[in-house]
Amino acid sequence: MKWSVIVAASVALLLVFALRWFWPSDRVQPPAVELPDARFDYILTDFSASFSDPQGHPELLVSGPRLEHDSRTRIASVEQPRFQIRPQSDQWTGRSDTARFERDEDEISLLGNVVLSQSVEQGELVIESQALHHHRGAGTISADTPVEIHRPGTWLRAGGLMITLEKDLIELSNHVQAQMQTAPRSNDRD
Repeated sequence: MKWSVIVAASVALLLVFALRWFWPSDRVQPPAVELPDARFDYILTDFSASFSDPQGHPELLVSGPRLEHDSRTRIASVEQPRFQIRPQSDQWTGRSDTARFERDEDEISLLGNVVLSQSVEQGELVIESQALHHHRGAGTISADTPVEIHRPGTWLRAGGLMITLEKDLIELSNHVQAQMQTAPRSNDRD
């Protein structure tokens, strides 16, 4: 084959590609599909929810007159919640002004006038604080703010608190103060 035929064929092929490049196409680009924004705000009244552990046992029950979800922050707030933590064993019950849930988190923040109580052998154990944080996955309740603990004959105040639910252990931190009343001795009663 001659070089002139190869060069002529190559030039013809380049001309075809060049014309096709500049030639208007009858194919129209499909429009870009835009999905609607799936995030939305909502409000529920007479709200109640049950959260379970991996075995299906209830570990947190929350109820309140109103739940409001903010799609921008992905936080749900419950007004005047009532809650039960570990309702099948050593149950803690309580209330607060507000509870906040972050979506996709195993955590709840209890804010404002938080009262948490548990029945114990000596009576009722009551914890009061302005903020408590319950981490369901870790099985803890914590506070970085001052707390007061009351039990018949005992009063404690501390700057922080950590409750390990599995061990039913309460640890106090930062400026712990206590006041205890001792039981009268048997010969003092006579």
